[in-house]
Amino acid sequence: MSISSISFTSNSVSVVNSTSDSNVLSKQALDIQKEIQQEKVSKDDEKIKQSKISQLQAQLQQIQSEIQQKQSQSTNQTSSQQVQASKSVDNNLNTSKQSYSDNILDTFA
Repeated sequence: MSISSISFTSNSVSVVNSTSDSNVLSKQALDIQKEIQQEKVSKDDEKIKQSKISQLQAQLQQIQSEIQQKQSQSTNQTSSQQVQASKSVDNNLNTSKQSYSDNILDTFA
């Protein structure tokens, strides 16, 4: 009976990249939130203040959308990897069972 090894090398790298991208985006989101807080207490004219805050909030929403996309992609890739691994193991086990059953001799014949 032989079971082949299963490799996830390229898929694992893409999941790590997605996680890394999400971390970078999360840091950017925190930075923008800090800028919004700073702008709220700034001594700028109210119209200018509101304009800057609106722009920063739009950027924040865009980044949060990107984070959700990355997390969704990462989840989908992980699920896909698990399905592929399961199919690969099943195929290997079926192949092994076939090889094993081909070697059975009927000694009572």
